[in-house]
Amino acid sequence: MSERLWDGQGTVLADISAWMFARRDADARELLFAAVERGDVAWCWPVRYELIVGARGPEGISAVDRALEGLREVAVDRSVQRGVLAAMRELADGGSHGAHRLPLTDLTVAVAAQRTGLDVLHHDRHFDRLADLLEIRAFWLGDPSA
Repeated sequence: MSERLWDGQGTVLADISAWMFARRDADARELLFAAVERGDVAWCWPVRYELIVGARGPEGISAVDRALEGLREVAVDRSVQRGVLAAMRELADGGSHGAHRLPLTDLTVAVAAQRTGLDVLHHDRHFDRLADLLEIRAFWLGDPSA
């Protein structure tokens, strides 16, 4: 269901992988920041935490805050948390040993998108599995092989 490249249209919940890919790919950065300017990018707390962890000092943290300011925050409430647990159980039931061991940020972003009806913007193969499992639309920010 994933493996589709994002054309820059529509509101998306951007995973940390999309933000990181945009740092190293000029075309992806242009596409993502144009959507940020339009207000078409949403965020949730696990992504913000990871962006701040990856920031270089106080200036980098301020840049993260400025980038997300005014954008839609997707709440990670009890419903999302319970959905993450349900997804982990379903992955474990349908796979081999350890099939449920996906990064918690990825699981949270996918479930938060499902609960709000948003598409996910990413650059991470985990979302191929999660899109199928949760019946969400997930778009790659750039070439999956890059």
